Amino acid sequence: MCGIAGAFHSDRLSVPAIRAVRRMQGALARRGPDGEGWFQDRRVALAHRRLSIIDLSGGAQPLCGQDPAVVAIVNGEIYNYIELRQELVAAGAGLRTRSDSEVMPFLYEREGDAFVHRLRGAYAAAIWDGRRQRLLLLRDRLGEKPLLYAAGDDGTVYFASEIAALVASGTIPVEPDPEAINRYFHFRFVPEPATPLRGVRKLQAGHLLALSPESPWPVPQRYWNVSAVPSLSGNPVEIVRADLEDIGRIIVRSDVPVGVALSGGLDSSVVASLAARYSAQQVTAFSVGYEGRPAYDERRDAGAFAAHLGIGMVEVELAAGDVVSGFEGLVADMGEPIADAAGSSYRAVMRAARDAGVKVMFQGQGADELFWSYGWMRQALAENRAREAGPGAAATLASSLRSKVRLPARFVSRTLAQWAVEGGGLVDALSMYRRLRQHDPGQVLFWDVARPMDRIAAAVADLAGDAMRPLATLKQARMAFHGRVPGESWERALVRHILATYLLENGISQADRYSMAAGVEARLPFVDYRLVEHAVGLNDTQADAVAPGKRWLRAAVAQDIPEWVLNRPKRGFSPPTREWVAALVRARGESLVGGAMVAAGLLSERGARSLAHPSGRFDRGLRDQLAYQALVLEQWFGGMRALAAGARDAV
Repeated sequence: MCGIAGAFHSDRLSVPAIRAVRRMQGALARRGPDGEGWFQDRRVALAHRRLSIIDLSGGAQPLCGQDPAVVAIVNGEIYNYIELRQELVAAGAGLRTRSDSEVMPFLYEREGDAFVHRLRGAYAAAIWDGRRQRLLLLRDRLGEKPLLYAAGDDGTVYFASEIAALVASGTIPVEPDPEAINRYFHFRFVPEPATPLRGVRKLQAGHLLALSPESPWPVPQRYWNVSAVPSLSGNPVEIVRADLEDIGRIIVRSDVPVGVALSGGLDSSVVASLAARYSAQQVTAFSVGYEGRPAYDERRDAGAFAAHLGIGMVEVELAAGDVVSGFEGLVADMGEPIADAAGSSYRAVMRAARDAGVKVMFQGQGADELFWSYGWMRQALAENRAREAGPGAAATLASSLRSKVRLPARFVSRTLAQWAVEGGGLVDALSMYRRLRQHDPGQVLFWDVARPMDRIAAAVADLAGDAMRPLATLKQARMAFHGRVPGESWERALVRHILATYLLENGISQADRYSMAAGVEARLPFVDYRLVEHAVGLNDTQADAVAPGKRWLRAAVAQDIPEWVLNRPKRGFSPPTREWVAALVRARGESLVGGAMVAAGLLSERGARSLAHPSGRFDRGLRDQLAYQALVLEQWFGGMRALAAGARDAV
């Protein structure tokens, strides 16, 4: 994993633009502490910072194809590079290194843009084709590696692995985007392609962007879409097991020590088992716990499973004081605002790995989303089905629902009855009916089921300043979630939404940001695109969205994972976030009053005071969550403005 940055101009890069790319390269040093590289042509400049994982002595970038006019910089790992390299060499390609990234320019020469369909891994890259005077930007299918871009005043397009690098260029103003900030307050992150800054965009997962003199500011093109995945028949347990074995075999490739973030739960235990079985390197587990070892502390369970595998384990302990004192560093490391207070735990694990000399960390993100482990996902499925279901309900379900609220018969359907049996119990009929009546029928019921969105929307509107108030509506925030693709099942629509929002912007993004800030590479076996495609395709032909979730996964790994892990009740990743948030609000809440958010019109002064000081306007849980979101945003904008000021001084 590395950091990349660059610039393109349709005519000629200016000297100030080249200097701006140099500043971006410096700002990415934490992502690539092991070296740097540079390429420059008339229209383009490419900068690279390296975290060396494979071919430590010979894999420096930029890398050329057979034709030296084809130049690539890559952030990420191509897990199937050995197989691709063998194919290229057999065809006569003269590869010069053992680097996994080198297959990219050679494949591009042979197959053009279609080469992206051959890659299996986590990557964001830029390929300059000097013959065609064309710059190709690309991002992996699930978005494991970030890539952002923006236009300068003179028409130069800048791109980088982090927003901070773009700001450090000195060419991108730090102007908040009120619409994006509204969505942040509703969802705790900013759904792509938007960012908190006006004019800065994320290249979306599974997309390409080709820049040329004829097309200096094109529309990104999608090359992978979960909606287009074909249906799949077969034994789901056998298919999932084969996929896990396949990705486990190739994702462990590394020339440096590796580790695994281990909680003792099913997902991280599966990942640890794969790493221990297939890695040629020594594997070390890392587990985080909390002051006083409360009942939800996971170190005991993690230690037991590490001992079962015969691998060592490093323990990390966090207290509320550590979270408060480390808050500024946490926000700097998260790259863009992600209001998940559990991020302090993820960051602590990655820093412990770095201190132990481990440069690759395996994690279990993605299993919950892919295998329907969240109860709110299964409830969202039921409610979406109920909206379009016809009359004719099961009598017992009808009686139960109507005892709570008067419902039209079409909402009390056989589909909902089936969910009640398979999903583990009846939904809250009153809240369900309210959502069904209030929600735009053209959109997917999704995040509303997971969180009290109506109360959040009312609170955000009450807190908003002049710049955000016209946008601070639930309808505006819901525009992030579009309707179904024609012919798409509800199962597929919901998985598509969760992959592109909660998993990507919360789980995957945090894995990348906190690991790379520590000079560590995160690898996520459950986000392998083949496993995703097969799980989605299988759901078209047989149901996995039943309680308690992960039915296929449990059966697939049953011969490798002991029963005391396999059947342990799900409790999720459970740090004491309420205690942490309360401590942060006490320590830093006053900074919101008269702060940058108020000055920008995002928060009203009255709203800032209500977050900084307990009041009866909101319940404590909602107030603390919104206060934490505001504190993250306040600190983040302060950091961006400091970067911009430093860049102006350097110009």
